[in-house]
Amino acid sequence: MATQLEANKEYYYCTCGKSEDGIFCNGSHKGTEFIPKVFTVSETKKYNICACKKTSNAPFCDGSHSK
Repeated sequence: MATQLEANKEYYYCTCGKSEDGIFCNGSHKGTEFIPKVFTVSETKKYNICACKKTSNAPFCDGSHSK
């Protein structure tokens, strides 16, 4: 999913798949073994963020969903 991200801002990528949008953490992981992946980007632009959780380059999509 192409999402506009701001440079040097801290983001929390959902690793449990339970968040409302499936991409950014909203605390739905509480009570599970999952923790969000904290990340930043160096350039403000649109990034393809993985929603299927199959990527080997989290939080960025690597096309694994189509394999």
